[in-house]
Amino acid sequence: MKKISLSGWFVIAVIVGQGLSYLASPESWQSFFAALPRIVSMIAFWGPIVALIAGAIVAAVMRLMGFNSLEAIRAESVEQNNPAPAILFSGALVAAILFLMLVIKP
Repeated sequence: MKKISLSGWFVIAVIVGQGLSYLASPESWQSFFAALPRIVSMIAFWGPIVALIAGAIVAAVMRLMGFNSLEAIRAESVEQNNPAPAILFSGALVAAILFLMLVIKP
């Protein structure tokens, strides 16, 4: 018998969850499914805008910290065994996305 991978379990969980959701309330599930094209179009519209703005914010923060490229962050983090630049990069990215989630109301 073949062992199921972790991603296989995730797929099974999504399928079972959707089935249970449909059985619990078919009308709600169908109304969400009808709204799915609108949701996908909003993601397609706002995704690149958020990525550009968040990238600009992260680049500005990293330049203020003295890093001119991702290679400089990698060199400091890996070669000098200092996790601070990678933590700053991740924190700036999360902060930028959270900020944009507050500002952009689709």
